[in-house]
Amino acid sequence: MAQLRPEEIDKIFKKPGEKRYDYFIKTVADTEEVYGLADEEGWLLLGEGEEAEDDDILPLFPGAEFAERFRVEHGFEEYGIGVVDVNELLEWLGEMQEDGMLVAVFPDLIASGVVIPPEGLKADLMTELEKYDEDGKKIRKPD
Repeated sequence: MAQLRPEEIDKIFKKPGEKRYDYFIKTVADTEEVYGLADEEGWLLLGEGEEAEDDDILPLFPGAEFAERFRVEHGFEEYGIGVVDVNELLEWLGEMQEDGMLVAVFPDLIASGVVIPPEGLKADLMTELEKYDEDGKKIRKPD
């Protein structure tokens, strides 16, 4: 995938959450990689409440440049960019569902966007991945 220019990154971040979600699904199916923020202790989790138990939302991004921009914007200097293969992510999503976690799919620069149960993200990714052959090439439908 070609490197995006800063203005292209900004334009994509400004899209509504549903459009960023669609972009995430298509890009991840194509590249077979997912990005987030991680340190030596694990992946960054966002929370909704005051208690540590409420920190159960994993933010994921379709490219390293988006994760980096989010990291800088929110001052998460202690984290680096983590990458995971889509097949490993699919396994994680099953475990995350059992743990009652949620996924923030491609949150914008104010941490807003689609928050979905892991099983929903897994289903959408699996549906999109079915459009690719075993070599990772998109299957073209005959005209």
